Amino acid sequence: MPKVLPEYLELKRQQILDAAAACFARRGFHQTTMQDICTHAELSPGAVYRYFHSKDEIIEAACQAIQGQSLDATNEAMERGSTQEVLEELLRLFFLELEDLLSAEHCALNVELIAEAPRSEAVRDMLQAKLHVISEQFASFVSKAQARGDINPDLEPESVARTMIGLFHGFITQKLVEPDLDVQGYCAVIRALFTGVFWQGAASGEKNGA
Repeated sequence: MPKVLPEYLELKRQQILDAAAACFARRGFHQTTMQDICTHAELSPGAVYRYFHSKDEIIEAACQAIQGQSLDATNEAMERGSTQEVLEELLRLFFLELEDLLSAEHCALNVELIAEAPRSEAVRDMLQAKLHVISEQFASFVSKAQARGDINPDLEPESVARTMIGLFHGFITQKLVEPDLDVQGYCAVIRALFTGVFWQGAASGEKNGA
């Protein structure tokens, strides 16, 4: 019997995950059936079950794949030099880059995973692990920026990190509901918030007309 190359096995596995991602984004985890995935992947049930024993395994694998993409993107951004360069790269990778044809699918999968977390301990554990790793990366970035004098040293780095993550989660939710969301405008506001040019009113505690 000819030996099956690992590259071939990985391609088939990815073919199944790509098909599952499209189905999950369109119908959700619980409405998607294994037959839906087989049909979209153009593979027989036997071929699919060779790689995944159940739909739950596919959901977990999809979760891990999204985690890997997010971590890779974050690591890439953190390699930039200045604080501003890192922020711009984060905006490009996590916001501006979603304005492609896969935008709706990407947003839907993220929202599906977040919604699945309360129901699936496995998904919740993986998402918690992902959030912990990314928040640590962001908090480390914030701490270094504070040491350089770029970010207010009175702010708690972990809280800043969680706020940055929250801006992304809020973005993908709105993008899913309103695909024509003004991404450039959204990013402009984030820049204003993080560069200190958002607020133009009187300083806190300052009397009107002073």
